Amino acid sequence: MNKLELSPRLAAIAAQVPEGARLADVGTDHAYLPVHLLLTGTIARAVATDVNEGPLQRGRETARTYGVEDRMAFYRCDGLASVGPDQADTVAICGMGGELIARILDQAPWTRDALLLLQPMSSQPELRRWLLDHGYVIRRERVVKEGEKYYVLLTATGGENTIPYTPAELWAGRQAPEEDNPDRGEYLADQIRRRERALAGMRQGNLDQETLDREEALLAGLRDMEKEWSAWQR
Repeated sequence: MNKLELSPRLAAIAAQVPEGARLADVGTDHAYLPVHLLLTGTIARAVATDVNEGPLQRGRETARTYGVEDRMAFYRCDGLASVGPDQADTVAICGMGGELIARILDQAPWTRDALLLLQPMSSQPELRRWLLDHGYVIRRERVVKEGEKYYVLLTATGGENTIPYTPAELWAGRQAPEEDNPDRGEYLADQIRRRERALAGMRQGNLDQETLDREEALLAGLRDMEKEWSAWQR
């Protein structure tokens, strides 16, 4: 076998890995991402980690099936605890909560010198805020629709963000008009619908006016972002 097809989400991540990168795939599960990159010749070696033995075993089986097991190292560890900068200059952390991703990076400060490919399943505003507050800058964002779900991919490096993020940008990300991101418009519309439902529920509750004002400002910011994105697409 010399080909492994990736899901749209993983394919979008793979497209961000530079040729010749030294990849660490954190929370690897089946190791589809590093195995695909090895098969395409994008990378020569890879490290895969997981906190549980089961996913690592599945990853080893994938590597063995595609004949790349001699070019991969598997570590059972928490995040990047067994990986150092001599082993990886590109780190993929996908399919877990944003707060957990932040904790993994906090315990591996050397990642400020790496390329980070992050795909949080939750707590995206918290992850963006953490990155910006801890010496990282978000270089690019990409939305990928897979089935009925939207996945957000953050590409980050060490650096200083010079333009503060608005609450809406912390919630839904910042986008440059020249970047190709075809699912961005649908994603913003989906986020607006979710915030509208949430705000309607809050108005039925006993929430203080300050909280309601903050939520209404967030919703207004998301609507402005959607209008701006639509204008860019014309």
